[in-house]
Amino acid sequence: MSSRRFAASRGLAAVLGVAVALGCGSKPAEIRVTPAKLTFYGPGRSQTFKFDVLDKKGRDLPPIAGAWTSDKPKVATVDTNGLVRSVAPGRAILTVTAMGVSGSAAVEVVDIASLNVTPNRMTLVGPIGTKMALVAEIKDSKGNAAPFKPRWTSADTKVATVDTDGVVTSGAEGRTTIIASLGNDQSSAADVRVLHREISTFEISPLTLILKVGEVQRINAVVKDASGLAVEDAALAWSSSDPKTASVSNGAVLGVARGTAVISVATSAKTLTATAIVD
Repeated sequence: MSSRRFAASRGLAAVLGVAVALGCGSKPAEIRVTPAKLTFYGPGRSQTFKFDVLDKKGRDLPPIAGAWTSDKPKVATVDTNGLVRSVAPGRAILTVTAMGVSGSAAVEVVDIASLNVTPNRMTLVGPIGTKMALVAEIKDSKGNAAPFKPRWTSADTKVATVDTDGVVTSGAEGRTTIIASLGNDQSSAADVRVLHREISTFEISPLTLILKVGEVQRINAVVKDASGLAVEDAALAWSSSDPKTASVSNGAVLGVARGTAVISVATSAKTLTATAIVD
């Protein structure tokens, strides 16, 4: 049988199925849209919505064609197949109507332009259970920090696990990927390596930085194991005693305002400090 005849036969069977169902007294009473609620993280995202037709007893009826509409197409559009595309931040209601019965779904589009995990490479050195946090930087279209919390997952939980705050805990030696995601729309990953070694050397330089406002200088950290081998991308936690004076991100120190701040950098076992003077 040709593909055209097969398609026609399937279409006829669907129509006959509806006719038989209606003939038996089962008429459409409710339409349920799936998913019923959805958040798009940024414009230009898409997902297909589906719907089920039920009778008054909640029983599924054969599929029928429906007409889709959006009450706010400037926020989210929907085509004849239920494919929804996010357009701009806001909320919209999608409605599908079939044989006089309607069902709806709520869509929210939020202003998210980027999601980045830092650092994007990290080596956890130490015994099983060594911990270090990853940071998810989420920004809107204006470059401002967005108040959303991503979902964290590990590709190999035998090597390392990650909690809801992005804190990674080491397991077996090896490599895994830690992913931060917002729905199906935004994601970023870090390559995590686990080594069961002891840290014998941990040094940073320079110990004093003199910066102008707006200037960036880097603090270099050296981590070595007991055999004297340098550990590349060693997991380090950076912080500033006064981010309004000097901020720090992965060793890069930015002068923000005149004053003095203490920059701390820590491994799982030791913390070192440097002084940042902003003039």
